[in-house]
Amino acid sequence: MTSIADKASTRRRPHDSTATRRALLDAGRTVFDELGYDRATTREIGERAGVDPALIARYFDCKEGLFLATLAGGADDEQLDFEPRALLAFLVERWDERGHSPISRALASPTLTDDVRQQVSSVVSERLLKRLVEVLRERGAPEPELRAELLVAMAVGIAMTRANGTLETLSGAPRDEVLAALGPVVDALAAP
Repeated sequence: MTSIADKASTRRRPHDSTATRRALLDAGRTVFDELGYDRATTREIGERAGVDPALIARYFDCKEGLFLATLAGGADDEQLDFEPRALLAFLVERWDERGHSPISRALASPTLTDDVRQQVSSVVSERLLKRLVEVLRERGAPEPELRAELLVAMAVGIAMTRANGTLETLSGAPRDEVLAALGPVVDALAAP
């Protein structure tokens, strides 16, 4: 006669922490990309990964930790256009349509811990700033590091104030008009 423990052990799949972690990262990347950070749920991510959503806490501490891990792991950066006007348009459009992520919120937050600040800085540098600096350097822009950071800060500030409605005209203006008005500013920052 088999015991209850024997029956349970025959139905349980083998524990593979590497595969589980990878499945959560892949599912998280897909769900965050489709729904944005705010609308993504740990339940949806767990279901798509085929694992218990509670494992997100085990491997990544929380949804934000998973989000940061998906960014640190890289993604489709090759598809981004790092030409300054195109990058600004991409960032503002993404945040307008998908909402803000822990990264964009952290870029505007004065209350970060040193650890979180370092994580965010590293992700933004790897995903955006390095390539944007290269483009600005190739154009002969002086102080390309400063100008790259100004462009990213401008995108964050514009997207945040559009989202929270504190500047009514800006938040109500069509995105194309906002980007057109910013064009000369972006061109000036990117100019030699």
